[in-house]
Order: sequence, then C-alpha cells, then structure tokens
Amino acid sequence: MKIFKQKWLGRLCGAALLLFGSWFIFCLPDTLFERPYSSVLLDREGELLSAIVAADGQWRFPAPDSVPYKFKTALLHFEDRHFYNHPGVYLPSLAQAMLENLQAGRVVRGGSTVSMQVIRLSRQNPRRTYLEKAAEIFRAIRLEMRFDKDRILRFYAAHAPMGGNIIGLETASWRYFGRPSHQLSWAEAATLAVLPNAPSLLYPGKSVNMLKAKRNRLLRGLQRAGYIDSLTLSLSLDEPLPDAPKALPQLALHALEHLRSEYPERYLFETTLDYRTQKRAEATVREHSRRLTANLVENAAAIISETSTGKVVAYVGNSSRDQKGGHVDMMHAPRSPGSTLKPFLYMQMLDEGLLTPQALIRDLPVNLNGFQPENFDQRYRGRVKADVALARSLNVPAVLQLRAYGAVPFHRKLQLLGFNHMHRKTSHYGLSLILGGAEVTLWELNAAYRKIGSLLIDYQELNARYDHSVPSLHLLESDDTAEKDPQDHLRFFSAGSAWSCVQALRKVARPESEGGWERSGKNSHIAWKTGTSYGFRDAWATGMNAAYTVTVWTGNADGVGRPGIIGSRSSAPLLFELFSMLPHRGAWPEPSDDLFKGAICRLSGMRASRHCSSADTLWLPLACQEAPVCRFHRSVFVTAKKRQRTNRRCDPDGETVSWFVLPAAEAWYYRQFHPEYLPLPPIKPGCAEEAPRQLVAIRSPDPDGPRRFELVRGLAGEREPLVVKAALLKGEGLLFWHLNDRFIGKTSSIHEMELFPDAGEHRLMVIDEYGNQALFEFSIAE
Repeated sequence: MKIFKQKWLGRLCGAALLLFGSWFIFCLPDTLFERPYSSVLLDREGELLSAIVAADGQWRFPAPDSVPYKFKTALLHFEDRHFYNHPGVYLPSLAQAMLENLQAGRVVRGGSTVSMQVIRLSRQNPRRTYLEKAAEIFRAIRLEMRFDKDRILRFYAAHAPMGGNIIGLETASWRYFGRPSHQLSWAEAATLAVLPNAPSLLYPGKSVNMLKAKRNRLLRGLQRAGYIDSLTLSLSLDEPLPDAPKALPQLALHALEHLRSEYPERYLFETTLDYRTQKRAEATVREHSRRLTANLVENAAAIISETSTGKVVAYVGNSSRDQKGGHVDMMHAPRSPGSTLKPFLYMQMLDEGLLTPQALIRDLPVNLNGFQPENFDQRYRGRVKADVALARSLNVPAVLQLRAYGAVPFHRKLQLLGFNHMHRKTSHYGLSLILGGAEVTLWELNAAYRKIGSLLIDYQELNARYDHSVPSLHLLESDDTAEKDPQDHLRFFSAGSAWSCVQALRKVARPESEGGWERSGKNSHIAWKTGTSYGFRDAWATGMNAAYTVTVWTGNADGVGRPGIIGSRSSAPLLFELFSMLPHRGAWPEPSDDLFKGAICRLSGMRASRHCSSADTLWLPLACQEAPVCRFHRSVFVTAKKRQRTNRRCDPDGETVSWFVLPAAEAWYYRQFHPEYLPLPPIKPGCAEEAPRQLVAIRSPDPDGPRRFELVRGLAGEREPLVVKAALLKGEGLLFWHLNDRFIGKTSSIHEMELFPDAGEHRLMVIDEYGNQALFEFSIAE
C-alpha cells in the first residue's frame, strides 16, 4: 500500500511538472504588447513634425530602436541595479520587499525587476495578489529566455506610464520637454525614470515637490555611483521641472494621413521633410491663401523637392484645415493641369528632329473638326518661334504641334513619365490633351518637372549611354521605390532637349512681385511654367532651379471655378515666395555632349538653307541635325531699288535677292507683331518673273492628275500605302519628307515614301538640303 501511494504521488508530481512546464513554455503570447500606437511623422533629422493619438485615446509612440544611455542609466539605478546580472528575478529584492510588506501589514514595496514590470505592463496592470506575483516571476524568467536585455528595456521604455494618457519614454520626452529622448539632460532623464513608479500621483504640474524630491535623490545616487560629476549634479539639481504637457507640433498633417493610408501597418514615418522648410512653407501657403479668400478661392497646396535627389522637403497638402475643403489633401487629388504639359511636347518634338527651338510654328485661327482652340489673349501671330510660344503659353501653336506629332504617342509618353491618372483612351482626350483635357496630381507634376532638372544636373556621357540613376520623387527616407531604372526618363527626353526647354522656360514673364529680378540676379535661373484649367477651376505654377523643384496649386477643393483662378495671378506669386525662402543656386550646367553648334536662319529659326540671307550659330540638341531646313526664303529678281519684281530682260541692272515669304494668311497676322516684315514687291507691268527652275519634283502620283485618293484595304483588312515618288533634278542628295508639317523621314538615293494618311485633307512637303521644295496637296476618302 505504501509503495502504491509513492507511485501515485510520483505520477501526480510528474503530471504537475508537465503541466507547469507546458504553461511555462506558452505563458507569453506571440505578441507581447497588443496596443495601438500613435502615428508619428519625423523629419530627416528626427525632429517631430506631427502625431495622431492612438485609437485607444493614449499618446503612445512606437518603440525606439534603442534606449538612450542617460535614461537607461537613471532607470536601472532607480529600479533595477542588477538588471544585467539576474535571469528576470532578483531574489534579495523580493525577500526584502516581502519582509517590509509583512512588517507594514500592507504592500509598501514590490521588489519587481524591470523584466517583471514589463510583464505587468503587458498584462495591463492586473490586481496585485501573491498568486499574480508568483506568475509574474515565472513569466519574467520566460521573458528573459525569449528576448535579450536591450529588447526588454525597449519594451519598458515604450510602454511605461508617464502620467495621464502619456505612455512611453519617447512620448513623454516630446510632451514634457519638446525634444527626442536622446537629447534629454540628466535631470530630464531622471525625471522620466521616476515617473512610472507612481504615475497617477506624480506627474508634472501636480505634486511637484514629491516629484522633485524623487528626481533629486536619484541624481545624487547617480553622482555617488560615479555616473555624473559634482558639477553636472549641481546643474541638474537647479533644472526646473516641466509644466503641464506641451502641445505636439501639427506640421505636414496631410502627409501623415497620406502615409497612414498607404502603409496601414506602420506607425513611425521617418521622412525626407525638413522641419524649418515645412514650417515656413505652411505659413507662406496659409498667408497667401488668406489673401485669395477675398475672391472666394479657399484652398492652396504646394510641394518642394530636391531637384537632384527627389527628396520631398516640404509637403503642404492644403492651406488650412479650418477653411472650407481644408481637410482634402490636394497633393494627390486629380485635377486638370491646364497648359503645364506643353514643355513635354516641346522636348519630344526637339528630340525627334521635328523642329528647332527657334523654328517658326503656325499660330492662326483653326477649326479642327469643331475644336477651335484660342490663345489666352485671343490674338494670333501667324508664325511664332517655338520657344517663344512655349514661354508665352500660346494654345493654338501647341494644339497644331500636337496634331502634327500625334496625340496617341504623346499620351503614351506622358504615361511613361509618371502621369498615372491618364488611364482613358486617347480619343477621350483628343487634342485638348495639351490644354488640360486630362487629369494630373500635384505630386505627379512636381515629379515630372523635377526629372527635367535632374537630368541636367546629373548628366554624364559614357559610350553613348547615360551613366547615372535618377531617384524618383519620394517622401520616406527608406522608400524602396526611390531608385528607378536609369533609363526611365531618358526614353522621354534627352539632356539637349531638356536644356533647350529650361532656356525657354527661364524667359516666362515673372509676376509683378518679382520686378527687377534680371538686375538683381535673384532667382534668375528659375525655369517655370503656369497653367489654368477650363472654367478657372485650377491654377498651377511649377518651377525648378539646380537645387529645388517647387509646384503650387490654388483653387477650390470642391471644383468651383472663380474668375481669378489663373496660374499667373493666383499661383505664380506663391511659387516665387516659396523660392525666395530657399537657398539660391547658380546657373544650369550645359550638357555640351548632347548639343551641337548649328547654323539657324535668323528669321525662320529653322536650319539655314543657302537662300537664308543671315544666320546665327547656336547650341542645339543633337536631334536638330535632322530638323527641316528653312523653306520661307526664296530667291527673287528685283529692280535696283527693290520696289518691284522683274526679270533680266526688263531690268539688266536688277539683282537677285533672298526674300522672306510667308503664306498670305500667316503673313497678315505675322505683320501685326512684326511691322518690319515686307511682303513680296509687286511685279513690274510687262516684266513677269522668270519661272525658277524646279530642283525638287513630285514624280508619282502625277502632280497634274487627280488629287483625291480612296482608302484601300487588303484582303486581310490591312491598309494599303499611298506610295509617293520624288526626284532631285540636279545632282544627288538628301530629301526630307514632311506630312502635315510633321517630319516622317528622309531618303538618300531612291526617293520613295509609303504614306498611311487618315481620311481628310493632307499636305506633303519634300525639301532638299538647300531649302528647295515641292508641295503636294491631296485628300483621302473613305
């Protein structure tokens, strides 16, 4: 019987040990602290920009990567001097606490180590009992087996109560002292080390004398232990306690809310923002928006990025959350861009050799299947230089250039550049694409313009390839998408066309507030552009220099238009206010490897032909070597006084001169802006001009035959080409082919070209290297 009882007792003890062992192994949850955290936004230097309270109403910042030395030293000296030498429990402290509690007849001392306190905090401070204390001891031992000492300290620092709804070291450091924990003084670190001991009784603003006495005892203990010297002790004892908790900064709240929606599992956001720049930018945007409210324009937004790195230094999603629509983050709201996309078409046409920067392009009233674009000033210039048309943001030339280039390929280029809200078919936008018919965001527009400047800053040439990587626009320091394929933006424009674009945009007329900028040199290297959407709903201004790219939007978040919402009036002044608070930068670097010196006709701006009477040598993008030669100069025989056209039989003393001739409709508008333009003189009666010898001719189809052709399709439904043949009547050379003013190719020996024109009227121009040309106008019927 005795042996039976012994066996039963052994089995019972074994089962108990097994149950205890199982409990011990699984006594800690997988996640020790299931707590919601505050969302925290930091600038590039770790400065707090803003924070949003946790879902449970507590200010609880995410755990820091490490516990600062001063706080760790003060905490362990106050709470657990043997922390690094015990397995989670320090038995002498427990025994001493038990003795004092028995003598007092109540709990006056806990004897808990930091590890035990972490367990108690993770269980949300359950009722103190001996059974709970026993479980706490074993859980602390298990905690030490699972985590290293530094991790346990981080748990404590992140979840220790610091008074009221302030939880954790980092939160308390900002709420009480207005700076991060690693910048605390010894007195401040000691204050926070003693707070969790009795947070309901001791916190700044209440029981000040008790809190100060505890802090000072700890400081004296640190001095006796050799952690601080007597001078530091004296200075620390004189430091005052903080008052009531400080209000946290509320900068870049729209950025914080955007990041929370993008990364719902994250709470701490270390950004590329700069605290001072962000604060000044918000104040500047807010003040500018206040002035606009007189015209019932309620909202404004801005973004400042580093041109080279793509780091966002200021993110102002809206002018004020107190204004109507102020809660809307306009940084990512799709809006009509107005004319801000014109530079990208300009660069694309330069890169494809369709024009030179100074080439005269058409600007006269047109009706394109019911679409009648107008310039903002409702005037027409007949012909205007391409860079001037861009600088003055003329609508008609831009539409005609897009028609010549093609809306479909341009739409694809914009999508490639990062305009991700243009997801509809090109036919939905049509030619209005260049005037704001699609939608972009403030972020996308800044990113696209920044790539222009970034390319010029980082341009290098290596074996005919670009040997650099351009980071994308990014807000987070650790953004994995910051580095992109080095060739991404180069598929859109070259360094040469970017440089030409920048030179054109530097000539954009400045707002009145920038008067005298040419003389002062202030912001003289800013290349910028404005845009105004249809119905005066959106006003844009975007600019860049070698250091920063700034983009501004003003308008009403609800889309209500106002007459004063114009880029040059409501957004441009704000753009230059923001630039004025940034460091000034020097000239743009010139990408000499991507430019060549070319002879340009002084009047037409096209590559000079032998008929051009005067030419300038200018730096041009490499692709302009393929650009059309001047076709507006022609040789005419005139009388000695150049008042009449004649021939040699009538006037042997006459002379052959080069004359700049525009088509009649274009010439009428052109002369209004260029009174020096001289039309061809009249023909002297009875002395008709001698027909010039035609040096370029269309051979097929017959120029004297029908000019209307049917659209022919093959058996499989494919379109059959219209084959056109041309010839040089003297010698050999190159011929350049242009369909509807768009360069489509060149031929060198066999001068044939396959055309696939759509139904409608067309104009084919074939030009040789000297400017001689042949024109063939025809139509295609369905």
